[in-house]
Amino acid sequence: MRILKLLSLLLPLILVSCQLEPSHVIYNNVVIPLDQKSVPETATVNSPFSIYAKATTDNGCWSNISFVFDTLAGKEFELYALADFESNGVCPEVALMADTVITITPDSAGDYIIKFWNSASTFDRDTVRVFAVLPDR
Repeated sequence: MRILKLLSLLLPLILVSCQLEPSHVIYNNVVIPLDQKSVPETATVNSPFSIYAKATTDNGCWSNISFVFDTLAGKEFELYALADFESNGVCPEVALMADTVITITPDSAGDYIIKFWNSASTFDRDTVRVFAVLPDR
């Protein structure tokens, strides 16, 4: 009985002394959505064309935005943005923005496909039709 009284007195003291602050959270290399992306509709063989992409985070817990451009197979490419996230529960209301321009010089005619990743599982696809000589309009 004495132990129960002692526990009933100590339990509220223990609970009050606990700090219930949010934990420290860190994520590295998180795929973030691309706000803007631009590719030409057509291009010509051996003439460079540019791909533009911009990514913006919604708060100041994000940092180190970087872009990755990879060749998948033949005329298929992918572009995505990565960022790091670190928080102690409160994030400053400051947006972080970065952009990039990628230049490709096609060596043959055909459809060049670019995948723009919006998350680790979703993407948008765009196509640049490359001609040996641009058709008359």
